[in-house]
Amino acid sequence: MRRLFYVSFWGTRKGWFDRLDLLFDNLGKDFEIYDVGFLHNHAFKMIIKKDNNIKYIRFLLRFKILESKIIINQLFRFPFLIYIIAKFRPFAIIFFSNAILLYILTIIFKINKLFNFKVILDLDEFGGKEEEIRNIINKIYDKVIIRFLRFSNLILVLNNFAMNFLKSYGIEDSKLFVLPQFVDPNRFRSHVNKEELRKKLGLNKDEIIIMTSGVFRAGNYSAMLKFIRAFARIDSEYKKNFSLVIIGVAHRKEFITRLIEEGNKVGLKVRYLGPYSKEMLNYYLRASDIVLFLSLKNLGSCFNTPIRFFEYLMSGMPILAVDLPNVREYIEDENFLLDIDNEEDISNKIKNLINLIRENKLDFKAKIPSELDLKNTYLKLNKKLIDMTYDKI
Repeated sequence: MRRLFYVSFWGTRKGWFDRLDLLFDNLGKDFEIYDVGFLHNHAFKMIIKKDNNIKYIRFLLRFKILESKIIINQLFRFPFLIYIIAKFRPFAIIFFSNAILLYILTIIFKINKLFNFKVILDLDEFGGKEEEIRNIINKIYDKVIIRFLRFSNLILVLNNFAMNFLKSYGIEDSKLFVLPQFVDPNRFRSHVNKEELRKKLGLNKDEIIIMTSGVFRAGNYSAMLKFIRAFARIDSEYKKNFSLVIIGVAHRKEFITRLIEEGNKVGLKVRYLGPYSKEMLNYYLRASDIVLFLSLKNLGSCFNTPIRFFEYLMSGMPILAVDLPNVREYIEDENFLLDIDNEEDISNKIKNLINLIRENKLDFKAKIPSELDLKNTYLKLNKKLIDMTYDKI
């Protein structure tokens, strides 16, 4: 079997992401898979572990002190990557990055000239956190990046917006492949009584609860602030017996404190329940009336359809989401799409949903991809890689 590397720099493991589990399971039918990653705070050492068809290569490095020095950190890793490429001679390498930076792309293609492997980019972000309309500096940066992307044999993207964006810059259609997120629907098939769940989780059975989850970084934290501040426009009658519940972790502790404080200022009850396990997410979502998906309106948000959005879809719960082109691929009902930069639109959408819930008229419809269709898409990737193996593409 031909060897294929999946390089994420930090490494993965079974069960972390349903998407990677499905990807590796499918690729393992036709290729010998090596998942390559780097771990910190250990002596220089390489270890290889096997799990069914996947071999996990981990370099244990003492670079923890350089964690914040991203460029230096990544540059130190490339000599080790070159070593294992020379040792195992993969026919193709899939590089995952949420931001393919210029220096990484440059080194990747220099290495490629030495060993002549196929270059595949698993790209879930592009061009940083800029506005949808690109200014002149953004466009120059984009064109430099695009020059490197054209050298790739294949680029995996998460949605149609990302594919069309890259096509608009001249990337050939044959080099683009939409590989959407995958969430195992079995995680969300158990139905438990909402009242029992609320009792178990310490939530008020009589409240209207809107819930959001995830890792709160600067971007979605800013979106949360905008959402909460819009409640200043909403009459107290609507905020009575209504609360916003947050689960997950924040990059900074003060993020959560500030969100609660902002809620108090506008009369909105904000509760933070702490981190959650993968197994418990279904119960948290089903204890709510609506789940909330927020992000800023920028190119990075349009390019990346996060795993948590697919978790919300698979749960079958009503979703109030920021209006983005990649979100509209699944939700078309204007009642459930909001303009994060318009407080009046946010407040009107919230009041409308509260009325629908109180009148028991809430009807949410979304284009939920079937498990079979998603799995077939992943199988099509195998066919494309096999064609690459024999230079059919």
